[in-house]
This record gives sequence, C-alpha cells and structure tokens, in this order.
Amino acid sequence: MEHYYLGIDIGGTKIKTVVLNEEGTVLEQSEVLTEDSAPEKERWKRKIIDLIENKSETYAKANPEALRCAISAPGLVDAQHKMTLHMPERLQGIEQFNWSEAVGRSIYALNDGHSACLAEYESFYRSQGVQHLLMLTLGTGVGGGIIVNGALYQGNLQRAGHVGHMTVQYNGEPTMTNMPGSLEHAVGNFSVSERTGGRYKSVRELVAAYEQGDEKARIWWLESVQKLAVGLASLTNILSPELIVLGGGIAAGANKALMRPLETYMEKYEWRPGGYRAKIVHAKLGAYAGAMGAAFFAKTKHKQKKV
Repeated sequence: MEHYYLGIDIGGTKIKTVVLNEEGTVLEQSEVLTEDSAPEKERWKRKIIDLIENKSETYAKANPEALRCAISAPGLVDAQHKMTLHMPERLQGIEQFNWSEAVGRSIYALNDGHSACLAEYESFYRSQGVQHLLMLTLGTGVGGGIIVNGALYQGNLQRAGHVGHMTVQYNGEPTMTNMPGSLEHAVGNFSVSERTGGRYKSVRELVAAYEQGDEKARIWWLESVQKLAVGLASLTNILSPELIVLGGGIAAGANKALMRPLETYMEKYEWRPGGYRAKIVHAKLGAYAGAMGAAFFAKTKHKQKKV
C-alpha cells in the first residue's frame, strides 16, 4: 500500500500544508489564512480539521492508514506528541486540544522550530552523512531545533532547541520565560523598536540603514549580531554540531549583512580545537519548512510503529 504524509504548519498569519510521498517528494503544497483573531471563535481550528479531512479523501480514500499527518505549531507539546501543552498569547484553544480525538485518527503534534530543523536535515544533510546539526530560526522571535546522532533531539518536556530563551545579557529585560537578556530579545523582530529607541520598526529597516552606513544603525545591528555569536559559540561548545543552519526571515533578508560580521565575532568567541570550526549556512527550504518537517515527522513515527 502506498503511504503519503501530510504536514501542516500553523503560523500567525498562514496555515501551510505539504504532502510527501514515501520518497520524500513534495506532491503538493498550499496555504490558507490562519485568521487567529477572526470573530468566529477558533475558525483556524476548523480550517485545519477540514484540511485533514479533504487530504484524507484525496490520498487515503477508504483506508485512513494511507495518509499520516503531523501538525507543527509554536509552543511545547506533550511527550506523546498528541497536543500542544503551552502556547501563550496566540492560537486560543490550541492548548490541551487533542487533534487525534477531534479527527478520529492518529495526528501528531510538533514544535515549529523542531519541525523546520527536521525538514532541513532530512531534505539535505542526512544524505551527506551529517550526524549533529543545530538550527536557529530568526524571525519575530528566535526558535530552533537540534539533531543528535541523526535524530531530532527534544529533551525533557520537549523543550530542547528553544535557543531563543538562552541569556546573552545577564542584566537584560526578562521575556516570557523569565530569562533576562534573552537571545530572542537581542535578535528577534518583536523587540527592534525597543532596542533602537523607537527609531526602527523592523529588522529589515535596521539592516537597510546599516547597509547605507548609518552609524546608529551600525551600532545597534552589530550588537545584535555579536550577541548571536555569543549564543552560537556557547551552543557549539555544549552540543558540538558539525553544522549550524540559520533560517527565518531575518537570516534570509539580512544575508551578507548578517553572515560577514557573524563570522568575525565567531572567530572571537568560538572554541576551535585544532582549528576546527562549525560550518554556518543559510536554510534552504523557506516558508514551507515547518510543514515539510511535520510531514517528515509523520513519516518517522509511521516507520517507528512498523519496527
């Protein structure tokens, strides 16, 4: 029997879907608006249930086992990957919501940073023999994921990989996890206005001013990159990855304005025994990484059940 894998990624503005076959080929991808704040309560949830039912009709028909599904979303999931346990501030109704019970079939839940990491690894780096990988997603906040010995590492409470919550300034402002001076606050788009005294509203604006030679912008941007380097060097010393992948809108948009000063700062902070250093690269998958990772996760779970 042919098997297919549906990945759904719930974002703040859009819900993205990907369907993979057994070989990992993308058969289709699509998106709809999330409408998290729509007047109709939890409309986004109904949309996802409808998506699963429609894709099941297309790919599974009479046999629900033919289509496996996983959902990627922000927050921490439970140990059985059945639901999101903690998701503050957004997607009201997702906490404690059991997708499998709602749909009447096995649905897995996965953190979105973990999902993006898994997508990059399975798409490009497993075949290259990479065993240890670290990914950071730089966007509104900072998320991430960790691959250890060729497998996604989620740790106790499925909390591993939330690298944005590490402290890079001990006396900085606390964020949602109560960590002061977090990497997320230092780099994320949500805090740009605060970090620049209201002068810039987005990282894109800040980087554009930096590239045009504005001195204030240079100071603010390089401070963010320096703190990112401190975080990456610390993570490298702890996890010893072969490869660091930087994804998200900030990494893609800033490009050389990020990578060039980051390399300079990494030379200062990274422990490089024998001259060895972790390679830092851009993510390749873009906006559909979360949905693809969810599909790969569904495939992984299916294979584990067969063993």
